[in-house]
Amino acid sequence: MIGKITEYMMMKLVERKLGKYDITLMHFIPGRIRLQSSQWKTNYELVTRIIELLQAQPFVFSVQSTKETGSLVITYDALYVTNIQELETWFGVLDEVYTTKYVK
Repeated sequence: MIGKITEYMMMKLVERKLGKYDITLMHFIPGRIRLQSSQWKTNYELVTRIIELLQAQPFVFSVQSTKETGSLVITYDALYVTNIQELETWFGVLDEVYTTKYVK
């Protein structure tokens, strides 16, 4: 029961942090996250920079984008990304990218 409550709280935090940049959490299972943003359909520089920085993160296996839907699929090692600290690092990547020249 505690695990479900913790997972729910983490997901709400994730949604709130992503909403700041108009990013929607479309799907989540341990080891795989799909995010979507309308900005990613038209701003190739922004998406490219996000992918570069996320792929450099420990425990991230791959980041794939689909321009037509404006989505990113992040696959990661779910054995190690088990708490909010790792996710906070990923939010730091978004903060960095969204506060630079890549955002139009």
